[in-house]
Amino acid sequence: MRSSEVRDLLDVTARSDIIPLAAGAPYVKALNFRDIEKYARKIIAEDGLSAFQYGPSGGFYPLKMCLVDVLKLDGIVASPDDILITDGGQQALDLLAKIFIDPGDIIIAEAPCYVGALNAFLSYQARVETVPVDENGLQIEVLEDKLSQLSREKEIKFIYTVPNFSNPSGVTLSFDRRKELVSLARRYGTLIIEDNPYGRLRFEGEHLKNLRQLDEENIIYVGTASKMFAPGLRIGWIVAPFSIRERLIHGKQAADLCSSNFTQRLAFEYFSDPRWKNTLKKFISIYKEHRDAMLGALEEHFPEEVTWSHPVGGFFTWATLPEYINTTEMLAEAITNKVAYVPGRGFYPDGSGTNCMRLAFCTVESEQIEEGIKRLGKIIKEQMRLYRSFYRGKK
Repeated sequence: MRSSEVRDLLDVTARSDIIPLAAGAPYVKALNFRDIEKYARKIIAEDGLSAFQYGPSGGFYPLKMCLVDVLKLDGIVASPDDILITDGGQQALDLLAKIFIDPGDIIIAEAPCYVGALNAFLSYQARVETVPVDENGLQIEVLEDKLSQLSREKEIKFIYTVPNFSNPSGVTLSFDRRKELVSLARRYGTLIIEDNPYGRLRFEGEHLKNLRQLDEENIIYVGTASKMFAPGLRIGWIVAPFSIRERLIHGKQAADLCSSNFTQRLAFEYFSDPRWKNTLKKFISIYKEHRDAMLGALEEHFPEEVTWSHPVGGFFTWATLPEYINTTEMLAEAITNKVAYVPGRGFYPDGSGTNCMRLAFCTVESEQIEEGIKRLGKIIKEQMRLYRSFYRGKK
């Protein structure tokens, strides 16, 4: 097991004097808390005894019925019995790692990769092989070479990807590559774990078919209420074939017996109220405004030697600095200047990505984003100046 560099930064980003470009947290201020209070009062009045009791390991059935309609928005056809409720998307990844991975097993993940997924897989001693992403997502030619090479050594347990507005890169897997990915997985007899926490948070363009729409049998789908509602509820879900789902339930029983009955009922009330879609539209509008502010600030304040992704949804952009700049070492200077980001190293199993950083625009107001990027731009330019002065002096 290893620590999460994102979680380690929470104490710092919680400080009121820090501009938190590290925190990938939803903008919960957009929620209607009066409605949520009504939902909670209704639950206590009508279901108080059962809401505070243990529940089924598979999840609160009415919520699963509700999620069937939520999944339809993504074009995914499922029945309540296809769904397992988990304690957020993170527990879903841990359970999948628990039932699939034995020490030394090979899995393939995109790089950079969601740090929570890496930590889950590495905790069960997986051998994580990575495939780089570009502006169109996973590089399929590299993936095909990996599959061809690795399959000669050992069975590949699964391929892990966040196809929509990936954390941390912000990139989206193109539709052509989605089809190629599914085809490759079929050819090599490998499952795909499709992690889709941000899929509904698209700012522009058309929604692309999810991987599970292209192959229901070979895709395990992971979703969460954290980005569409609130992460504090810890509500996630897995859509998987029966044989896999049964083993996941056994794993969940060993972990926590069942998810919170109360928060599942609260999520049920939320998604049963059609107005949740209006709240989602509000989230999207806010995130788009923040994304635009960040891209504009990056263009204005970062040196031309720095590149970054241009997300069309989600929470993050990924910046790549000159190779000689170590963003882990630079973080102390950033904190001194009251701004935080996540260094890129934690998003790679081998500790590469040292010249990269994840920048989150989800929670921070536009004015703060502008100021935070301005401060980071000054720090990066100073790092570049010092490097050039040092090597010029050595010559």
